[in-house]
Amino acid sequence: MSLLATENQPVNFAKLVQNGQISSSDLLNALQSISQRGLLEKQESLYTLPPVQKPYIKGLSPN
Repeated sequence: MSLLATENQPVNFAKLVQNGQISSSDLLNALQSISQRGLLEKQESLYTLPPVQKPYIKGLSPN
């Protein structure tokens, strides 16, 4: 989620897998779960966070 918070444009699944630390199947399950809760926006094969959530997620990151 921190990667999505820092990106200005929607991100595809391949980029999330590349930058993640979990398997692609676990990532896909997590994305589906987060999306069902309305915390993630999916546009075709691209993922993004709603703008209102980005500052909150950025504040949680250790960077």
